[in-house]
Amino acid sequence: MPPRKSASTSTSTTKPTTSDTKACSIILTYLTTQNRPYSATEISSNLHNAVTKARTDKLLKEMFERGEIAGKASGKQWVFWGVQDPNATSTPEELAATDAQIASLRDIIPSLKSELKSFSSTLSTLRSAPTTDALREAVQAMETDKRDKEERLRVLRAGSIKPVNVEEREKVEGEWRRWKGIRDRRKRAYGELEAMLLDSGVIGKEALWDMLGIDGDP
Repeated sequence: MPPRKSASTSTSTTKPTTSDTKACSIILTYLTTQNRPYSATEISSNLHNAVTKARTDKLLKEMFERGEIAGKASGKQWVFWGVQDPNATSTPEELAATDAQIASLRDIIPSLKSELKSFSSTLSTLRSAPTTDALREAVQAMETDKRDKEERLRVLRAGSIKPVNVEEREKVEGEWRRWKGIRDRRKRAYGELEAMLLDSGVIGKEALWDMLGIDGDP
């Protein structure tokens, strides 16, 4: 199966080069950078026609014959890729160092996850906190309320109205509770008497209220 075409970052085309040397350099750089096989059509398309398809096909075969690139048949077409550098193989020491680095990085993953959780919690707390604008509005509202109360206090102090002391307030509240109790008892007594009269059928509720001068809907 032909290799997948790489993602293109632009749909614009480039004026094709007429120099074989420059075209070979462009193709070789692309294959080396991508490090994967491509057909002539894909290479020309991915290079945005910097090298025409016909020239790409011709130069790829020549570069393959010179050993500059590798290639093989894939179905009905050929695919080519950059030649791997045999000297790029890592030594046992380099592989051991890489393994040690991987192990070291794996060891710090739990602590990084813990830090991430802590930072996420802190971020959530900060996001739920009032914003600067909200705090400014709250302060402004409290300042307005403070000025209103100061003005009311100034009026009270400047006038003849004197604040009620604790003893006087308790005395008034006691009187209020006493009269409230009397009212409640009278209300219950009237309710019982009214129920008796209504049950006897002697008088209706509306007529009773009219006779007693009670306002409201019966």
